Amino acid sequence: MIKRVLLAVDCFEHSGNALDFMARLQGSIGDVIVLTVVDNAFTLSRSGLRFDSEEREEYPAAQREEALAEKQVGQVTRALKQQGFNAQGLLAAGTPIEVIPEQMALFNCDLLIISHRHLSSLGRWLNASVTRGLLDEIGQPVLVIPR
Repeated sequence: MIKRVLLAVDCFEHSGNALDFMARLQGSIGDVIVLTVVDNAFTLSRSGLRFDSEEREEYPAAQREEALAEKQVGQVTRALKQQGFNAQGLLAAGTPIEVIPEQMALFNCDLLIISHRHLSSLGRWLNASVTRGLLDEIGQPVLVIPR
């Protein structure tokens, strides 16, 4: 049995394949940590991801990004709980390649499950692959689920 899994999600609309796969793993996994990483560009607050009333007015895009991330984590966590998993949601600020390994170590996770979007050649050239970067950084097994 796998004791603890970190499930990294970046968009609820694309989490269907991951949720379907997780349903097949029911009974093989103890706990699931659902993680969404919010880019540093949207974490302008002095207090981390929480914005005070002055910042809400000054940085509406950051407030929307935080609200969307909270919604995504909540939706995936609720879906996993309905499937019978012991799931916990988590938001973190930074880049996925920095934050995911940190959270894997913090929660003592045995496995990372992450979705992979298929980029064109130009897209891969312009945007480094988070999945490839994580494979180089993480010492634990990584399960990649196509979107």
